[in-house]
Amino acid sequence: MYDLVIVGGGIAGLCAALAAPEGARIVVIDKGEARAGSSPLAQGGIAAAVGPEDSPDLHAADTIKAGAGICDEKTVRDICAEGPRAIAWLQELGCDFDRGADGDLDRAREGGQTVARSVHWRDATGQEIVRALRNAVQSRNVQRVSAAAALLMVADDRCLGVGTAEGLFEGHASLIATGGAGALWGRTTNAPGATADGIVLAMRAGAQVSDLEFMQFHPTALDDGSPSQRILLTEALRGEGATLHNEAGGRFVDELAPRHVVTRAILEQASVTLDCRQIPDLEERFPTVIAGARARGFDPVTTPLPVSPAAHYFVGGIASDAYGRTSIAELFAAGESAATGMHGANRMAGNSLLESVVVGRRVGQACGTADRGKEWFGYAPMSLGLASPESSPGTQRSAP
Repeated sequence: MYDLVIVGGGIAGLCAALAAPEGARIVVIDKGEARAGSSPLAQGGIAAAVGPEDSPDLHAADTIKAGAGICDEKTVRDICAEGPRAIAWLQELGCDFDRGADGDLDRAREGGQTVARSVHWRDATGQEIVRALRNAVQSRNVQRVSAAAALLMVADDRCLGVGTAEGLFEGHASLIATGGAGALWGRTTNAPGATADGIVLAMRAGAQVSDLEFMQFHPTALDDGSPSQRILLTEALRGEGATLHNEAGGRFVDELAPRHVVTRAILEQASVTLDCRQIPDLEERFPTVIAGARARGFDPVTTPLPVSPAAHYFVGGIASDAYGRTSIAELFAAGESAATGMHGANRMAGNSLLESVVVGRRVGQACGTADRGKEWFGYAPMSLGLASPESSPGTQRSAP
């Protein structure tokens, strides 16, 4: 019997494993390196109010505005307040975030942010966080096995664990942290493994889901004609001065407006390019973008890049709260597979990594030894859809 069975080896799942108390028995069920998830692809940064001009309240206000007014405000304020502590914890685990000339954490400004708020490592923040988490988890007693097949349930609607081709893994609690559904779209920035597996497992087990109609499209994917996964051109480029131009060469939108605003504006144009040539130290600051574009036959150092929107982040998922609790007792959800109400109808840049770290860490912290685990995780299932939004962050929400 495990204390925690984790389905998904990305940032949310690894944070849960690392936050669990010493001695906790944990298994991580993952598709494996051959089908790596989307966590390492995150470029721009992790949003946190760590700058002198910022605050958790301002972070929350920006998030609610970007979410088209239908975020769960309690969840937003809760998770935004945890931002500085989440950054400090990641640094303790070995994350090497960039720093400015003054020695403070460097912060990029991305879409929907009133101030620069995205703590980053160059333009490969997800890759750096995953590296640090994987290194740290090697010292823990964490078993890894292949992909999940089905959730195990009993008559009283409690999750008993997870079944795979390698056998049954019983646990006092199970966490779905498998990512989103972006690979189901033809034009996407997601890895091929982002196929909603964990969300489907939870649905089949009877868990409530929420906001499945909300897929966020990133406005600036490299338009190279690829029918599937496209190179993401991080919003941080626009935060550093890159500009969008229509077919006539004119600028037509505030480049740092929320993503749905920029996406709609681009779709109204015949063709659009992103001009990055005015960014100082472009190659040093954005090596991931440079390498990816050049591999596809484009050079942002010398030429504007053709761009178009692509499926990027699945806002909906398993209905849950800011602590990962779902409508099924002892079943938790975190990361892109969860719908906490944090993002509303349109996620603000940087908030996905923050939510994954905060919620994943909370699930792990709640995981005790075998005796304590059953006591803590034996709560009544959430009454999602019945309680008010203030008391149940996972309730169904409707677009304005």
